[in-house]
Amino acid sequence: MSMVSLVKGCSLFYEIYDTEIENIVKHCLVASYEPDDLIIKQGDVSTDICIMLSGVADISVFDGNENHHITTIKSGDIFGELVLINETERTANIICKKSADVLIIKYEDFYSFYHKNPKVFSLLVLNITRLVTKRLKNMNLALQGLKKVS
Repeated sequence: MSMVSLVKGCSLFYEIYDTEIENIVKHCLVASYEPDDLIIKQGDVSTDICIMLSGVADISVFDGNENHHITTIKSGDIFGELVLINETERTANIICKKSADVLIIKYEDFYSFYHKNPKVFSLLVLNITRLVTKRLKNMNLALQGLKKVS
């Protein structure tokens, strides 16, 4: 199966043609993880954006006393996208739960499309904005739910 086929359904590539996706992923790395491997460590500095190609991982935040489970990610999910808005310190731990392959997109490769292909760059930024907005909306709804309970 081609890399384009693996990532085509990912929200990062919405409205982007297969040939353009191929140009994006051809320089990317794929990392493999086994259960209990730490994919991302909270507090580490990094500039990679990642897409879960296969497998399952849990996102949790350590508050100094204990880990708090945030969500579970699976194939097609994006993580690490905050590096695109100048947040290079990782804000959560991501721990592999089921053997996983992760596509790693370097910050420099992502931003290279600003000059190489402004249309693709615009779509990538729009898609990341949609993702962050969706997550913010879900967080707001979750917080509203907590207010009603208290």
